[in-house]
Amino acid sequence: MKSDSEVSKGNYLALAAEPAKSEKRGVDTEARHGGPVTAAIVSVFTPARIIWMFVIINLLNYVDRGIIPGAPVQFQSFIHETLQVPHSVESTYLGILQSVFIATFSVAVVAAGNLVHKYPPFVVMGAGLAIWCVAVFLSGLAKPLGSFAVLISARALSGVGEASFQCIAPAFIEDFAPSGQKVLWLGVFFSSITVGTAGGYAFSAVVSTSSWGWAWAFWMEGLAMIPFVLIALILPYKLSGKENGVSIFKEVHTILYNQLFINISLGYAAYCAVLAGLSTFGPQFFQGLQLFDSEKSASLHFSGIVALAGAVGTPFGGWVSDRYAGSNASRREVLDTCLRIMSVSSALGMVCAIAAAYCTTRTSFLVLMGAAVMLLFLPTGCCTMAVMAAVPSHMRASAVALNILIMHVLGDVPSPIAVGALKDWLAPRCNTKTVDGVEVLNPDCILDGPGLRLTLVLCLSLLGFTVLFWTIPLLFPLTCGKPAVGTHTHLCTTPQTLTHARNTQKHKNRITHTCVWMQLTIQILWLPSQPKKEMISLCMGNVSCL
Repeated sequence: MKSDSEVSKGNYLALAAEPAKSEKRGVDTEARHGGPVTAAIVSVFTPARIIWMFVIINLLNYVDRGIIPGAPVQFQSFIHETLQVPHSVESTYLGILQSVFIATFSVAVVAAGNLVHKYPPFVVMGAGLAIWCVAVFLSGLAKPLGSFAVLISARALSGVGEASFQCIAPAFIEDFAPSGQKVLWLGVFFSSITVGTAGGYAFSAVVSTSSWGWAWAFWMEGLAMIPFVLIALILPYKLSGKENGVSIFKEVHTILYNQLFINISLGYAAYCAVLAGLSTFGPQFFQGLQLFDSEKSASLHFSGIVALAGAVGTPFGGWVSDRYAGSNASRREVLDTCLRIMSVSSALGMVCAIAAAYCTTRTSFLVLMGAAVMLLFLPTGCCTMAVMAAVPSHMRASAVALNILIMHVLGDVPSPIAVGALKDWLAPRCNTKTVDGVEVLNPDCILDGPGLRLTLVLCLSLLGFTVLFWTIPLLFPLTCGKPAVGTHTHLCTTPQTLTHARNTQKHKNRITHTCVWMQLTIQILWLPSQPKKEMISLCMGNVSCL
């Protein structure tokens, strides 16, 4: 069997065929506890119970993310009162408030992914969740203080706190979930994203409009997280494939030269851009298009769609992947299955979502949007499994972290700002207005219905890039493998690899002039400037097609 360092020099098919090492998996008996204490902790907190604990923690994380978009009128009013900005730009500031959380989360997650090589993973996780608790208490404190600066700073800090949990939990699930059920359990874990976000919408819509106000929405979720912080700090489990002294720069360099990883991450970035736009402005879109009578009704209906469709679709996608790949599937077979589900479900989801945007009745909208959300959440577990299968096992946490960084920097961070600015431009009358002393959606928003619908459709159209990037590895699996570590070998398809492809009936008709030049172009774009001319010359001399 090849070592992880050797595998990292091959193409993505070689990486996918390499099973995750399991000899180091288990319990860290040399760390913080003695033998009897460790045994007692493990007997109480079994891997299955820890995975369910992860589901609850993830639920709370995404309830937190849904609080601001669940009550946009209240938060836009807070922005107007504290910053004294015009009503016409409130949506842009609301988008900034959401994006700053994602920005700090995206940077911190890369550092957290590398820290698991130096410290016990659950210590890193517990410390991060403790920071998250402090941050959400500060978020609530911003309301009585009347300070937007405190709110935006607290949201930035909560992104730092959540980072370690999100990159460690998937690797633990891959290590400890039963064979043949790993993607299913990843699906169960990620189903808490939809349920949590939807719960955050409903929770925020109810609490923010009550006499308590939105500050209590933050404070209550912080109190609920404290027991899990204490549990995480005492857990003795460790991840497989751990290597000491791994440089963060070496890890980043190796992973970013993996073409499969880049394709998955770019597709996921476009996917998350759409979801971020919908999660931030969805209730306003649907209320402004006259599908619902009030913000509260729009938030509750939309949260119900997301919760139900996501709770069903996410684990169902994992179950389909495990069932289709089989219980004894290799990493290559699991990867291929995941890519197929990702590509097909995202394409169908895009069609249903755009069709829902043109609905004029509530019933047809709920049916089509529910189908779209379910299809879009089918590949959630598959995407993370594909990311982990595309790299050496000891780099899984960092690969998940870099995937999160890319998808947020190119997706979640700019999307709410861009969609908010586009909405302010195309539908300027769809802002908040004071009517009888109450902040409501401007009644004149109905006049900007076409612009509001165009904003929604443009946001949903980004899913086309998701379909493109997730389909490329399926169409061209044998062309242009990823560069080796520290070199630029394996850049082009050679006559030898094409001869092998001719003898493989499955891939005989896939290797064409179009695929070679498309993959060659993608690879050259990722190379440093120095070797580009040499690589073009090399490929011109060595590439041959059917």
